[in-house]
This record gives sequence, C-alpha cells and structure tokens, in this order.
Amino acid sequence: MAQVELPRLTEGYLGPQAKFYSYGLTTLSHPEPVIHSDTNQVEIVIGTTEKTRFTTKLLGVDPKGECNQFVLTQVQGSEFHFTIAVPRTGFFKFQIYALPNSEAGPNMINVYNYLLNIQKVDRYVEAFPKQYPLWKQEGCFLYEPLMLMKGIKEPSVKFRMLVPKAVDVQLKVHEDWIKMDQVEPDIYEAYVDFSAGYPAGAKVKLNVKSGRSHKFDTLLEYTI
Repeated sequence: MAQVELPRLTEGYLGPQAKFYSYGLTTLSHPEPVIHSDTNQVEIVIGTTEKTRFTTKLLGVDPKGECNQFVLTQVQGSEFHFTIAVPRTGFFKFQIYALPNSEAGPNMINVYNYLLNIQKVDRYVEAFPKQYPLWKQEGCFLYEPLMLMKGIKEPSVKFRMLVPKAVDVQLKVHEDWIKMDQVEPDIYEAYVDFSAGYPAGAKVKLNVKSGRSHKFDTLLEYTI
C-alpha cells in the first residue's frame, strides 16, 4: 500500500495510555493503533482480566465532529467488542475509556487511542441503536439487526439478542409490545412486521425485566 500521510496528532496520543496495562487490558484484534481499512465497518476487540466498565468516543478528523452513534459496544465473556460503521471515508479517532469495577469513582480514564483510515465505503450504514448503561453492564450481545433502515417496511425482521439474568424480554415498537421468546439459555428472538409503516422517528426499544426488578429497563433504542 502506498504511504499515507496521517493527520497531525499530539505526541503520545496513539496506542496504550498510562492505565491500559495496569488495568489488565489487552488488544485482541488490532495490536497496532493505526488501522487502514478497505471497508467502512471495523470491529475492535479488547480483552479484560476483571470486571471493567467501558465507554468510547469516535471523532471525525476532517470534518471534525463526534460520531458516537456509529459505535456499538458489546460484551462476550471477558471481551469487549466495539463495532464501528461509518458512512464516509476519511480519518477517525477512536478513544477508549475504562474503569475496573474494583476502583471507585464515576469518571472513566482514557486507556487506548486508535486512528482509523477508512478508505472505502462498501456497505450501507445507519446509526447503531442507542446503548443504555445496563446493556454494557449485564454482558449483552446483539446478533441482529445491528441497525434498522430509516422508513423500514420489511414484513419480517428478525431480532436476536443475548440478555443474561432476564425474566421477561420485550420489544416496544412505537406503541406495540412484542414479547421475545427464549430459544436458548439467555438468547431471545422475535420477528417484527414493519410492512404497515411506522411514523418517521418512531422508536424500537429493547425492554428487559430482571429478577431483581418489577419494572422494565430499556437496554437498546433504535430510531426508524
């Protein structure tokens, strides 16, 4: 690949930051902090050695601006999976923040910074569903759909998710409630008919009732 000129960054910005190794974190998918990608969807996986909270920021370089709606954070055991899907080419800064559950304090610390060079758009992208704090804390995983198209009118869209510790899992599509069926341990599925059309801006929410709560908590929220 021809040499690519990288944007100017602060010295020490790229790669692991001060607490990355002491927090027991490892790069499982991309050990180098600069990622040149010929697709506009990239999955970055970080390994943990203890229960850890994460948050992220995705920043466009030119034009500048936050693009956090294009990041999906999921948990598989001791691994955090960050799926990034952006609608355009260019450079993006991906900043990862973390705090082990064993450490007190509300503020997570910047532990790793990537620079993404997206060279080609090869798939259609909408914003990922909004992820509420419980989604990450409970170790949930979204198999499908990763995103919903604006104005969707498909007659049978499959929803499949891993939701630990749940006693009742339901989708609320605008004003309609649809119960999800448990098909395997902690895995729930449902099919949603969008063919009649829902109003622009309608929400599709994943609502979960756990054994410790008598009310539903929202874990995910799509906008269609």
